[in-house]
Amino acid sequence: MNSIIYIRVSTTEQAEFGYSLKAQEEICLDYAKRNKYEVLKIFIEKGESAKTTNRTELKNMLSYVRSNKNKIDALIIYKMDRLSRDIYDSLTIRLMLKKLYIDLKSVTEPFDDSPFGTFTATLFSSIAQLDNDIRSERTVLGMKQAIKEGRWLWNAPLGYKYKYVNQKSYLIPSEDADTIRKIFKYFIDGKKQYEICEEFKKSGIKVSKQHLNNILRNPLYIGKLKTKLSDELIDGVHEHLIDDVTFYKAQNILSPNKNHYNIKYTDEFPLKRFLKCPECNRHLAGSYSKGRYKRYAYYHCVTKGCLYKPAKREIAEALFIDYLDSFSIKEDIIEDVFEKIRASLSDKEKDNINTLKSIRKEITLLEDKKAKIEELVIDGTFSKDTYHKKINEVETEILTKKIQLNDCEENSLNIDEIIDLGKRILLNLSGLWVNMSIDKKRKLQDSLFPEGIYLENNEFRTTEISSVLKVIEDKNYCQSIMAWGERIRTTNKLLLNELI
Repeated sequence: MNSIIYIRVSTTEQAEFGYSLKAQEEICLDYAKRNKYEVLKIFIEKGESAKTTNRTELKNMLSYVRSNKNKIDALIIYKMDRLSRDIYDSLTIRLMLKKLYIDLKSVTEPFDDSPFGTFTATLFSSIAQLDNDIRSERTVLGMKQAIKEGRWLWNAPLGYKYKYVNQKSYLIPSEDADTIRKIFKYFIDGKKQYEICEEFKKSGIKVSKQHLNNILRNPLYIGKLKTKLSDELIDGVHEHLIDDVTFYKAQNILSPNKNHYNIKYTDEFPLKRFLKCPECNRHLAGSYSKGRYKRYAYYHCVTKGCLYKPAKREIAEALFIDYLDSFSIKEDIIEDVFEKIRASLSDKEKDNINTLKSIRKEITLLEDKKAKIEELVIDGTFSKDTYHKKINEVETEILTKKIQLNDCEENSLNIDEIIDLGKRILLNLSGLWVNMSIDKKRKLQDSLFPEGIYLENNEFRTTEISSVLKVIEDKNYCQSIMAWGERIRTTNKLLLNELI
C-alpha cells in the first residue's frame, strides 16, 4: 500500500509546544513502516497557520492527490489540527479524500471510517477549531488592549522603527523621520505629489505616488492610531513627527480628483502646458523628434490635424527670455512703482494683524469653553457620551482656528524684505527665470501670465498679465512717451534758434 505524509508547523507552535517538523516526520514515517505503507512523498509546511487552506504545501499535496488518486491508499498526518484548524475546511478535505478512496490516518488520534470513527474525527476537528478560535479571541483582545494603551502593532511605517521594552513594542522615530517632515512641508508649500516623488528620487529615496498619498493621509504621524479594531482615533504613545495644523492643512489640500497628480512633466520642457496654440487654443506639449544623428526638442500642439507648426525648444525659450526682458523695469522709475506697492502691502498687513488678534481671541474663548465642559462632566452634569460629543465639537473648532491662525502667521509680511526682493526680481526677470529650477520656473510663469501665452510667428501675445507687469508696462510706456516728448521739444527749440 502507498501513502503520502503531510506535516505542518507554525513558528509559534514550534517555539511553544515543540511540534518540530523533524519529530513529526519521524513519527509519521514510523507509523507508515509499522502499518506497511510505502511513502511516495512527504509534504512539509513551514511556518504557516492552519486557519486557512491557502497554504503552499497543502495546495501542492491536494493537487498531487488528485493527479495520483489511483496510486495513493492513505494520507498520514501527525494530528488533525496539522491538516486544518477550521472544521469546515477539515470536513471538505476529508470528504474529498473519501471520494477518492484514500484513507486519512492520524498518528496520535484513533479514528477510522466507521460512524464512531467519523464522529471522533469530527470531534477532533471541532476541538482544533475551538482551540484556534480561543487563540484568535485572545489575540484580538490583546491587540485591542494594546491599541487602548496607544501602541501600534503592525509594520512600522516610514519614519518609525520599533523599540522593545519589557517585551512590548513601541514606535520611535527612525533615520527616515526627516523624510516624512519634508514630504509634508513640500506638499503644504504647493508641490504636487508626483513632483515630491521625483525630488526624493534624485536623492536616491524611492517613494511611489500611492505610498506618498498614504503617508499624507496617515494620522499616525500626529500621534493618532486608526485601525479596524476601533471606531475612533486613539491617542498613541509614540512621538509625533508632524504637528496637527500641518497634517490637517494637508488634508484640506488633498483632492478626490487624483488625476490632478498624474500630469507628468519632464525637466527639459519648462514651457510645456504653459505655451498655447494660436490655432486651437490648447496647451502645447514638449517632446523630442528623432533625427539622423541626434534628437531635436520641440514644443508642439497635440490636437490631431492642427496646422500649428512645431517650435524648436531653444528658439521658443530664447524668445521667452526676450519677452521677459521687455517687462524689466527701468531703474529710474522703480522707486515710484514700489512706493505704491509698499502702501498696498502696509494696508494688507494691518488687515492681517487685526485678523490674527481676532483669531487668537476666538481660540481663547474656545479653550475657556472646553474647560467649562470638563468642569460640567466632573460635576456630573454631562454623561460620558455627551461629554465626548461636545468636547470633540470644541476641539474641532479649536483646530480649525489654529489652522487659520497658522495661515495668517505665514502670511505676515516683512515689507522691507519683500520690497528689496521685488526690486531685484523686476530689474532682471529673464536672468531670474534662467537660473530657476523647473518647478519654480513654472510658478513664476503662471504668476506673471495666468492665462498662458501664445507663440505665433516668433512673437508672444497673451490675454492677461499680472497686475505687477501691468504697472511696469504702464510706467515704462509713460516714461517712453515723456522721453519722446522731450526729444520733440529739444528738436523744435533747435529749429527755432536756426530760424531766428
